[in-house]
Amino acid sequence: MVKKVLVVVAVVLGVLVVGLGVAVVVLSSKLEERVAFPQAPLPELRASTDPAVIAQGEYVVRTAGHCTQCHGDYERARPADNTPTVALTGGFAFKLGPLGTLYSANLTPDVDTGIGRRSDQELARTLTTGVLANGQLSFFMRYAASDLSQEDVVAVISYLRSLQPVKRQVPVGGLTRLGKAAFATRTFSADLAPSPAHVPAGPAPSVERGEYLAQHVALCVSCHSRVDATTFLPTGPRAGGGDPDASPGESDADMEFVAPNLTSHPTGVTGKLSEEQFVERLQAGRAYPFSRMPWENLSRMSQGDLRSIYRFLRQLPPVDHDVGPTYRTRGSYGG
Repeated sequence: MVKKVLVVVAVVLGVLVVGLGVAVVVLSSKLEERVAFPQAPLPELRASTDPAVIAQGEYVVRTAGHCTQCHGDYERARPADNTPTVALTGGFAFKLGPLGTLYSANLTPDVDTGIGRRSDQELARTLTTGVLANGQLSFFMRYAASDLSQEDVVAVISYLRSLQPVKRQVPVGGLTRLGKAAFATRTFSADLAPSPAHVPAGPAPSVERGEYLAQHVALCVSCHSRVDATTFLPTGPRAGGGDPDASPGESDADMEFVAPNLTSHPTGVTGKLSEEQFVERLQAGRAYPFSRMPWENLSRMSQGDLRSIYRFLRQLPPVDHDVGPTYRTRGSYGG
């Protein structure tokens, strides 16, 4: 009798495993069509050779927009090597465990391994919508990259075109079949919203400049808000603090970070720090080796821009949310 029961259980488990395997295969095959947006418009934007425009693009790429954090060629265990002159040859591995590994692109104008064969319009579409030249959606460009004004998009492309081409073949990454199946259960969309209005730096700090930087360029608001795990988009109170995130450092795998509340509530950063203290803290740079905060980039922002961000954050509705220690043992804080 027991032997018969075991045989039945084994058969049921076998059917379940086969069924799960079939489901994974079916779901994974659907991902490509879910992330295909070949009809996403190609913006009629063109690179400039104006030195002022190129300098503006350099500031976005290497400082305010922190593009070098992911596209810079440096050892991730040494974030201080993300210097103002680090090569933009990509290759950073986004390791997603059993779901796969993705790599950042070479952004130099090399025709074989970089962006040399991409048109200005194709680059502009990727920057504004997240859609690559092949019509496929890039998860990171769609959900984790800056949302720039058209003026800054032109400036970024102009700067990238001005770089010396560097031949570096980035590994061909991708999702595993399991990863494709997991992502296929979600709904994705190209970012077809109008580009934000451009707010240039003025003679004095302003809330308007701070809003453009904090919401669209430096991404302070989205990174310091909770994120819906099914859409990858910020949810809950703006800049009220993020969710705990496991440290990416192999030497402190038992630790986690949490992006603090940035609002003016007494539990928030701008509720605790004066404008002077806020600027000093940002300019001081990194305190923890593996924090995902792009300290090397943001610490080099102009003082006027840092003050603008502070003044904008102070205007947000205060959020009563004490995130606890921002660097701590995983699961140690229940707040």
